[in-house]
Amino acid sequence: MDTNPSIRSIAGYAELPLDTLDAEKIEAVWCYTPLVEGRQLVLPDGRMDLVVHCAVTPQGIAKPVLLVIAGPTQTPTVVALRPQTVILGVRFHIGWGGACLGIAPSAVLNRTVVGSEVERCLGLLAREILVQNTLLGVESALRSVAGALASRARAAPAHGRVLHVLDCMQRDTEGEGVVTSWGLPSARTLRRDMMAVVGLPLRTLAGILRFQRAMALLVTGTASIGEVAIAAGYADQSHMTREFRRFGGFTPAVPTPAPLVRLAP
Repeated sequence: MDTNPSIRSIAGYAELPLDTLDAEKIEAVWCYTPLVEGRQLVLPDGRMDLVVHCAVTPQGIAKPVLLVIAGPTQTPTVVALRPQTVILGVRFHIGWGGACLGIAPSAVLNRTVVGSEVERCLGLLAREILVQNTLLGVESALRSVAGALASRARAAPAHGRVLHVLDCMQRDTEGEGVVTSWGLPSARTLRRDMMAVVGLPLRTLAGILRFQRAMALLVTGTASIGEVAIAAGYADQSHMTREFRRFGGFTPAVPTPAPLVRLAP
C-alpha cells in the first residue's frame, strides 16, 4: 500500500523539505498530526496558506476531505482537530500568498476560504489534490499545485516596494518606526501597497513580526522576559505584555503552546 510513513509518524507540527519548490515565494511545506481530538491555537504570522485536511483510515488510506485557503489574520484563531486526520499545508512567504493564489489578501483578512470556494479558485488544480487516496499522493499533488501557483505569480511595481520593506522589517526590530529611512515614496503609498499585497495594515504587520520574534526567543528559554522584550524591539515589558494579549491571547509569562513559523535569519 502506498503510504508515507515519514508523515504518519509525525506527532504535532513539522516542516518538510521544500525540495524543488520556489523558495522565494514558498516558505514551507508543513504537516500537522493531532494526537487527540481538541482545538489548536494558531497565531497570526502575516502569511497565507493552502491547506488540505485528510482523513486517514486504520489501513493507511488517506482521503482529502477539505481544501482551505487561510488568509492573513490580526488575532489568534483556533482550529478543530480530530484524531485519525492529517493536515498538510503550503505556507507562502509574506507578500506572495495573494499573488500565487490569485486572491486579494485583504478580501480574506481574518477568514478562511473552504471547500468549493477553494476549488473555484484553484480550478483544475484542485482536482489534482482531491483525487488522491494516500498521504504521499496528497503531499505530491499539493507540491505540484504549489509549484504551478508559484510559477504563474508575478510581482507588480507595488509588490516590489512591499517586498523590499518586508525584508527590512524582518531584520529591523524597530519595524515600521524606521520606514522613513528605507527610501520609499511616502508612508501613505506604503500603507496602500501593504494592504494590496499583504492584506494587513503596516503597523499591525510590524506588531505581528515583533510578536513572532519574541515568541521564538521565549521558546529557547535562554533569556528573561525583560531581555526578550528588549531584543524583540518592544518599548518595555509592559508593551510586550499588551501585544502578547492582542496577538496571542496570553501573556509572556504564561505563553500557550502553538506552532511557530521559521523566522528569517
